Amino acid sequence: MDDVGRLIQHAGAREDVAPDRMKNAHNNVAAHWESVVEDRQTNKRAARHRYAAIAASIVAVAGLSIVFLQSTNAPPVPHLAQVERVLGDVVVTGLRATTQSEIGAGTVIETGSASRIAIRLAGGQSLRLDEDSRLVVHAADRVTLDAGGVYIDTANAGGLSPVLVSTPLGTAWDVGTQFQVRLTNSLLIVGVRDGIVEVTPQGQASLSVNKGRYLELGQFGQKKERDIELDDSSWDWVETVVPAFVIEGKSLKDFLLWYANERGVSLLWDDRASETKAANAMLTGSVSGATLGEGLEIVRRIAPFEYRIDGEELWVRVN
Repeated sequence: MDDVGRLIQHAGAREDVAPDRMKNAHNNVAAHWESVVEDRQTNKRAARHRYAAIAASIVAVAGLSIVFLQSTNAPPVPHLAQVERVLGDVVVTGLRATTQSEIGAGTVIETGSASRIAIRLAGGQSLRLDEDSRLVVHAADRVTLDAGGVYIDTANAGGLSPVLVSTPLGTAWDVGTQFQVRLTNSLLIVGVRDGIVEVTPQGQASLSVNKGRYLELGQFGQKKERDIELDDSSWDWVETVVPAFVIEGKSLKDFLLWYANERGVSLLWDDRASETKAANAMLTGSVSGATLGEGLEIVRRIAPFEYRIDGEELWVRVN
């Protein structure tokens, strides 16, 4: 028994609370309790909505972040070819062509009555488009010729990168060669400078066109063949848009090998000394803008040599 206990004992029993006062007190406490419970439930619902909104926002931001990262980290569209030379006004997918023009899948190349273009496909193949032509690049080894003429050289690609040329009248693809395909007057024309070209007319069996042969196919299956020489006039346009050979720092032998390939002939030496001299003769200057023949004469002035073309052979003697 401490002081507090003695004080309570001294105070005695408390008086009974009147029933009406007890009822009012109970009602007030109950009302207050219901108010508190309702407020808490309201706050919880608001909090749930708020958390849900925050969570949705986080998911949305995360999704946008993923899309952004995917778009920024996505690999660039590969270039299927590089423009090497442009003569006149050539249009590449609606824009005037330059050596900086980008060529990807679906690129449309169009030449006019006085324009031509040379491009280098990703596999190393050289492609040249004649005047009044329209070509669609689908892949590094597949194109469609809608009009005009295209020349393809796969010799420097090691013969391992054939190019398939589709036309409305049939398809043509090569086996390590130099050839041209032309679509004119409802005719599909294929000329082979070197190697072999397989041609498949629409709805017909494939045909093999060998080196030095010229094939015409009509839309109704008619066929015409003949021989085609290296100096045939149908090849002349190809040399007007030959990609420039950078001679600076290259040897005379390098240039002559390139020249022989462009002419479709084999390079041969009059003697061993000539080959050695050509390998050691370093060139300087430029043949940019020159035709194939003009470039040869420019180089002859830089590093003198004598040459002759005998059929399909280029013989060289270095003084």
